[in-house]
Amino acid sequence: MSDFLWFVIIGVLFVLLGLVFMLLGWHIWKEQKMTLIISHHCDKVSDENKKAYCTLSGVGIFIIGIGFVFSGICTFLLQSAPAFIPMAVGLVVGMAFFVSAVIRYNR
Repeated sequence: MSDFLWFVIIGVLFVLLGLVFMLLGWHIWKEQKMTLIISHHCDKVSDENKKAYCTLSGVGIFIIGIGFVFSGICTFLLQSAPAFIPMAVGLVVGMAFFVSAVIRYNR
């Protein structure tokens, strides 16, 4: 297969994966669905902190999705290694949000 076709396939997969993460993050963030998060991360969250925990966690997962979508779009346009920078930035920032929510509210 040609390189162009591989970049198209990778771009489509990244966009689809990003949309899944964005949908998951939206449900956690806006609809406060803690059941979508692994129960280990939710065990010790008090009832008064559930909204803040879901907001911070959902935003983090949503940011990861945005990074994947932008990376997929950049893969179409650039067809080179720098196209993966948005994904890396989204993963780092999104995981920082998620880890900070776990550290802050899971006590």
